[in-house]
Order: sequence, then structure tokens, then C-alpha cells
Amino acid sequence: MSARRLIPLLLLALAAPAFQSSSLPRGGDLGREWAAEEWNSSALVLKGKWVRDGDSARFRVFYSDSRGRPATWTTEILSIEGNTVRFRVTMPLSSGTKVFSATGTIQSDGRTIRGKAEWCGAAVSCGFRVVADWKPIAQGVAQVAREKQAPQPTSVLREGIRANPGRLWRVTDLTTPGFHWEGTWTFDGDSVRFSYREKNSGARTEGTLELQRFDGAYVRLYNRGSADTYEGWVQPDGRTLKGTARSCGTDPKCRWEAVIEK
Repeated sequence: MSARRLIPLLLLALAAPAFQSSSLPRGGDLGREWAAEEWNSSALVLKGKWVRDGDSARFRVFYSDSRGRPATWTTEILSIEGNTVRFRVTMPLSSGTKVFSATGTIQSDGRTIRGKAEWCGAAVSCGFRVVADWKPIAQGVAQVAREKQAPQPTSVLREGIRANPGRLWRVTDLTTPGFHWEGTWTFDGDSVRFSYREKNSGARTEGTLELQRFDGAYVRLYNRGSADTYEGWVQPDGRTLKGTARSCGTDPKCRWEAVIEK
């Protein structure tokens, strides 16, 4: 597929939840958020960021063009060998999901990666540039695609909240098997109070979540009582979030959705 033919497809890429399972092992210092841009001559210039999905090698891509039209998809790091980085790009389009390969080279600063995706073909003025927020190390970045799991932290670490999530979210929570919880999340700094009513039985429950991260595109919260982590992504309307919990595994029915009310 030529770069010219792919232009309308890129602009049709709509926000959708990232895949919640991956055959790739986790590991390596990959940072959390990468500044990014992609181009094809003057016909298409997309700018935005890649936001890491939990502790995996998968990133949610958030772009917009010069007219402010959004595009989003998923990019996974398949391997990092020396200074060569190989990616798999999964793009949800109106015609169906498309998968492409991409290859980049880590530059001398140890953070910038420049490369091309499969759709560029032989085009000269077509490619991407990302700036990783990882810590540069000698001889490039340690390989990601290894079987060894990264050590897990012994305690929850707040990474910094860089955007205002508001004060009240209206939530539907289907992450507990057999329960259809509806209610609110009320934000007070890093503390999030949830108050639920079970749709079928009328049972009620309350508790506290810990807000670990919210950057305007991605949110992560920790439920210390159940030792579970909630993750979600802001949708194109800017008010709706959709996500899942670590305990959900690959179950597509295990999810949550929220609307920021104020």
C-alpha cells in the first residue's frame, strides 16, 4: 500500500481500546510517554504522543493533523537489537483492523528514534520520529523481547499526575464477575472515592482507589483492597473514558466506562 493511498486511512483511525493481551513479554525501561510525529511530504503531517500501556511494550498512539482531526492506533515494540527498533502497528479502521510493520534507528542522543513504517514503501519523504522518555544506556536500549519478566515493584508508586481529571466521574464497572456496578468516582487529590450500586440486586459498596497517573489521555488507578489496577483511555469526545482492570485478563466483557461530569 502506497503512502498516498494510506493518507485517508490514517485520518479514519478512531479511538478504540488497546488490546489487553499480548504475546510479548514485558521488560526494559521504556518510559511512559513519547513525543511523536509522522509525515508523508506535505500531504500528511501528524503530531502527538505515544502513551505506554501499563508495563507492556505496547503504546497507544494519539495524533492530530493540522486541522485538528484525531487519529489513534496501537504500536508495539517487537525487539530492540543494538540501535535498531522493530515495531508492529495495529490500526483500527472503518474497513477493519490493519497491521503494519515499522523499523527505526536510535539516534546518538539515546532517546530519539527515526524510521519508516511499511506503508511508506519507496517514498523518500515519509517516516516517523519519536523521542522516548526512557533513561539512555550504553549501546542502545536493552532488548524488550526477552522471556525474562521485569521485576515488579513491592509497593505502589505514584508516578505523577500532570492533568486535572476533574472531580466527579459517572462510572459503569463490570470488572467484578457477576456484578454490574453503577455509581461515581469522586476525586480528591490522589484519593478517589468510589460509591456503587449493583444494578440487579440493589446492593451497595464503597471504597477508595489511588490515582497513580492521569495525563489527559491515559489514567491508571490502584485498588489496594483488591490489589487490582484499573487502566483506561480518554475517548475522542474528551469526556468519556473506557478501560479494563489487570484482573480482567483477555475477557472482553470485563471492562469499565466513565464520563467526566465535572
